[in-house]
Amino acid sequence: MGIQTNRHPLAELRARMGGLSATAYLSRLDQRHRALGYGSMAVRREKVTRWESGISTPELTAQLAMADLHGVPEHAVRELGWPAWLFLALSSDDQVFTDAPWTPEATVAAIQAAAWRESMDRRAFLIVTGASLTALTHNWAGGIEQGAPRAAARPTDGLLAGLANSLAEIRRLDDALGGTVLRNLATDVLQLLAVLARETDHDEPTRRRLYTLVSEAARLCGWLHFDTGLHAAAQAFYATALRASATADNAEAGANALAFMAIQTYTIGNPHDAVDLVRTALDQTRRRTTPRVRAILHARQARALSKTPHGQRDCARALDNARTELARGAHDDDPDWAYWMTDAELEMLAGSCALDLGQPRHALRHFTTAHEIHYATTRYSRDHTLFLTRVAAAHLALGEIDQACAAIRRALHQHTRLHSHRTHTAITDLRAQLRPHQHIPVVGELLELSREPLGLSDTARTTPRLPDRSSRSA
Repeated sequence: MGIQTNRHPLAELRARMGGLSATAYLSRLDQRHRALGYGSMAVRREKVTRWESGISTPELTAQLAMADLHGVPEHAVRELGWPAWLFLALSSDDQVFTDAPWTPEATVAAIQAAAWRESMDRRAFLIVTGASLTALTHNWAGGIEQGAPRAAARPTDGLLAGLANSLAEIRRLDDALGGTVLRNLATDVLQLLAVLARETDHDEPTRRRLYTLVSEAARLCGWLHFDTGLHAAAQAFYATALRASATADNAEAGANALAFMAIQTYTIGNPHDAVDLVRTALDQTRRRTTPRVRAILHARQARALSKTPHGQRDCARALDNARTELARGAHDDDPDWAYWMTDAELEMLAGSCALDLGQPRHALRHFTTAHEIHYATTRYSRDHTLFLTRVAAAHLALGEIDQACAAIRRALHQHTRLHSHRTHTAITDLRAQLRPHQHIPVVGELLELSREPLGLSDTARTTPRLPDRSSRSA
C-alpha cells in the first residue's frame, strides 16, 4: 500500500487502522501508555488534530507508546525525532525507500532505515525491480523539481567542507582497498550528515549543499555495500541517495546515484531496467551538468546495453557519445566524484562492452589501448584487478590458455591486497572456466595456487555469491 503524500503520517497511520477516528486512536494509545507504566492520557480529539497539523508535538512518553503500538523500536523515536520516525511505522519492509513522500523528514528516515538494513539484512538480491524501480526513478524526477520547503544555528562552511573532504578520501581509499574495510566508515559519515540534517536549521544554499553531501554519502555507501556483495543494503542506500538529491534539488547528484544503481541492476538484475535508469539520468541532466558527467552517463548506458540481447548498435552509439563528451575536456564545475572518468577508463569500459557482446578480440584491443594510455594500475588496484580478470576471460574465449593464466596470476597478486567481494567472485569464476583444462601443467599449477586466494575478507567468504559482471569501470 502506497503512502499518501498529502497528509500527515499519523493521519495515514490512522487510515490504515481501518479509518480510526482521533478519539478511537487516542483510546488505544492510552491503553498502551498505561500498559508501559507511563500513566493515563487525556483522550481529547483536538490533541490528535494539533499533532497532525503541526501545532504541537506529542510528549516523549506518548511517542514511545505510539511507537510500541506500531512496532517501531524506541531508539528510532529518539534518533529520528517527530514526525520522521512515523515513516518507519508506515513503511513496511522497503516502502520507506520507494513510497514515502519526497520530503526532508522522509529522507532522514530512509538514511536510518538503510543503516539498520546494513546491520541486520544480508540479502544478496535487489529490493526493487521492474515497474517499482521505474516508479522510483519517475518519482525522483518529480521530486527534483519539487525541491523542499525552506527551513528556518546552521552547519558552518568549514564543517561541510570537512565532510566533503572525508567523502573524497573514502572514495580514493576505495579505489585501492575495496568496500569491505570502508563501508562502516562511510556509513558513519552518512549518519553524521543525517544528524546535521535533522537537528540544525539551514538557509536555502546550506540546505542544498548539505543534502547534496547526504546524497553522495548514501551513494558511496551503496557502492561499498555492492562491492561487498550486500545487494539489498546497497540498493537501499542508492534509493536514499535519490531522495537526498531531490531534497537538494540536485539532478546531477541523483543522476550519479542512478548510474551506480544501474551497475548493480545490470549485474544481478534486469539489464533493460538498467538502460531505463540511465536514460532517466540523461534526460534529467540534459542541460544541468558538465561534459565529463555526460560522458560517464553515456558510458554507463553503453555497459547496460552491452548486456541486452540486441544492444550492439546502440551500445556503439553510446560509446561514441561518451568519447565526444569526454573530448570536450575538463570543466570548472565538474563534481569531485567524476575524477575517475578518463580516456583510459573509457577504453576499459569499451573493452568490457565488447567482451559482453561476444567480441573477445575487440575487447583485447581496447584493453591494450587502455594500458598504452596509462590506465592506473596502482591507484585503482581493485579496478585493475578486475581489468586483469577480463583480459583473462577474453584470452580464454579465444582459446589462448597461456595468456589467460598469465593475466590471472597478475590478478591474484593484486587481489591479495584487496577486500572486494567482486574481485574474489571474478577470480572464482575464472577458476571454474579453467577447470576443464587442468590437465595442462600451467593450468593445474595455477588452480592450486588460487585454491584459497590470500587476503580474502570474511564477508567475501560468507556472502552468497552471485554472478558479478561489473566494476565501477564495468
